[in-house]
Amino acid sequence: MTLNDMIFRSCIFTDVQATSKEEVFQLLFHALYQEGKVKESFYDAVLAREEEYPTGLELPYCNVAIPHVVPEHVISSALGIAVLRNPVQFAQIGNEDLTVDVKVVFNIALDKNGKQIEILQSLMNMVIDETVMAAIVNAGSPEEIETILRKEGK
Repeated sequence: MTLNDMIFRSCIFTDVQATSKEEVFQLLFHALYQEGKVKESFYDAVLAREEEYPTGLELPYCNVAIPHVVPEHVISSALGIAVLRNPVQFAQIGNEDLTVDVKVVFNIALDKNGKQIEILQSLMNMVIDETVMAAIVNAGSPEEIETILRKEGK
């Protein structure tokens, strides 16, 4: 399984107007659920895990969050992506006392066959690349983001 296997256009959103991470999680959950990729328990599991293990990353081009959960809440591996119009606050990975204003959320849903380390590594290679992130943030449609991800996610 590669990152490309997890990309579904119906789970990619641009110019998302949200005021909280919970709103973003809700949007991505509904898309992943409608696509048949996650169980009803997924949303609550993402919230609970985010409280325990924050996922906000401060990066040079723009801050991102990469929430994910254990496979028991996932039917089939997929990736939900939301590019936010205005950043929302996430607790910082490794230091929940600090917050970061996140512009892009990559919500990973990995089933029991998912290769978490490989998928996270592939995603991290993208999010630290300022050119790739600029293209994602400035993309005008889910189709554009899908094209970028498929090119970079090999």
